[in-house]
Amino acid sequence: MAENEVKKALTVFNYAEKFKTSLIVASSLLELLGEIKGEAELAGAEKLLITYFNALILEVNIAANASKVEGFREIATNLQKAVEHVRQHNPIVAQRLVSEAISMATTQGNWAAQKLKEKNLI
Repeated sequence: MAENEVKKALTVFNYAEKFKTSLIVASSLLELLGEIKGEAELAGAEKLLITYFNALILEVNIAANASKVEGFREIATNLQKAVEHVRQHNPIVAQRLVSEAISMATTQGNWAAQKLKEKNLI
C-alpha cells in the first residue's frame, strides 16, 4: 500500500469514527424530539437540532473535500434531507435518514480499518 493510501485510510478512519459518534448523538436527540409535547419547546428543540445538523453537514463536507470520499457526500445529503424532515415535524423519517448515514459512515470506516490492518497500524 502506497504512503498516500495509508494517509487517506488514516484520514477516512478518523473522520468516519467521528461522524459515527456525532450521528449517534443526532439519533438520540431525534428520539428526544419525538417526546416533546409543548409547541414552544418543540420549536426551540427543532431549531437547536437543525443547527446541530447544519454544523455536522459542514464538517462532513470538509471531510469529503479533504479525503475525496464520495460516501461522505452521501452522508451530507442524508443529513440535509433529515433537516427538511425535522422542519416538517417528521422526526421518524429524519431518524431513518440518520440511521442510513450511520451505516454509510460505518462502511467508510470499515474500508479504512481494513487498509490500516493490512499495514498493522491498528
